[in-house]
Amino acid sequence: MSSEDAIKKLETSNQGLKVILEHLNEQLTDMRLDPRLEGLMDDLENLFYAYLKTWIKSNSEVIDILKKDTK
Repeated sequence: MSSEDAIKKLETSNQGLKVILEHLNEQLTDMRLDPRLEGLMDDLENLFYAYLKTWIKSNSEVIDILKKDTK
């Protein structure tokens, strides 16, 4: 896989992660209804949010590195 292919895949991944992040609250609706998770959902939502943001940041850092290497 070339650097350009990797960059495209990481950018596509980031776009998908951003969509998930924007709709995170909606995606967790079913989990909020589970009585076993009562009191945990705020922490879980914060954890998922932090995980997705970290993943996006890591992808972005790799993209920057790859772009520098292809110049």
